[in-house]
Amino acid sequence: MTKRNIIAICGVTLIVLAVVTGFSYQRPDRGSDMLPVEVETFEIHEGWGYKVKVDGKTYIYQDVIPGIAGNRPFRTKENAQRVGNVVMQKLTHHKNPSMTQAELIALQIPEAQ
Repeated sequence: MTKRNIIAICGVTLIVLAVVTGFSYQRPDRGSDMLPVEVETFEIHEGWGYKVKVDGKTYIYQDVIPGIAGNRPFRTKENAQRVGNVVMQKLTHHKNPSMTQAELIALQIPEAQ
């Protein structure tokens, strides 16, 4: 075997090792590297609100309906939960978690009409 053949074999081996190593360091599945996110509803003086918790800590505290004028709480626990779930989905998909009046109407939140 000549020096030239040995160098070629070593070069190919290094390239194969680099490719194999590169594949082994790929980013894991999206869900496995994210912190747990959950929605928790709570009762307040005249209605309901929600918290979005990330890794057990409150990240968003919403005691009024977002996206509409005034400071009105949700009438029902279910409405607060539905809006909180949408906000949570936005967060987990790296989107702005704000809500618009149109989105609230689409969720059939009566206070948004």
